[in-house]
Amino acid sequence: MVGMTPIRPTTALLPVAAALAALALGACATEVHDEMPGRAQAAPPVSAQSGGLKTLRQIQAEENARPVPAPRPEPAPAPPQKLSDASQAPGQPPTQPPPVRRRGSSSPPPPPIDQPATPALPAPGSTQGLTDRAKRDLMSPEVDRLRTEDAMGRLDPLQQRDLLRKQQDLRQYGPGPLGY
Repeated sequence: MVGMTPIRPTTALLPVAAALAALALGACATEVHDEMPGRAQAAPPVSAQSGGLKTLRQIQAEENARPVPAPRPEPAPAPPQKLSDASQAPGQPPTQPPPVRRRGSSSPPPPPIDQPATPALPAPGSTQGLTDRAKRDLMSPEVDRLRTEDAMGRLDPLQQRDLLRKQQDLRQYGPGPLGY
C-alpha cells in the first residue's frame, strides 16, 4: 500500500459522532416555530450547506444573525386566521391557544367543527310488560293441563304442590287474556 494511510478508528466513528451531536443540538432547542404550518419543510439547498461540523456557538450566532421575515399581509377573501401568542399585541389577552399539529402529518389539523347539540332521545320504553306476557304465554298451557289433571283427581301431592307454585308464578306476571 504505497501512498495510502491506514484508516484510523476515529474516522470510522466520525459519522456516528456527528449524528449524536446533531441529536444533542436538537434536544437543546427550546422553541421550534414553523413559519408555514401545514406545508412540508424542504432541506436548505446544497449550496447553502457547509461541509464541516459547526460548534454550538457558531449555530447560535447564525440563528441570532438571521433577519426575522416580515409577516405577509393576508388576502382579503380568506377568513382571518388566529394569531399565535407571540404575534398578538401586548395589551390583548390570548383568545385561544393555537391548534396543535399532529405528529407525522404534513397537513394542517382540520378546523374545529361547531356541531349542534344532539337532540335528547326519549327514554326507551319498558319491556317488562312484554317479558311478563311471554312468560305467562309459556306457562299457561302447563298450568291448564295441571288444573285439568287436578280436577280429575289424578295429581299426587308433589304435583299439586307444583301446580300451586306455577299458579302463583302465573299470578305474578299479571292477569292473562282470560282475566286469571
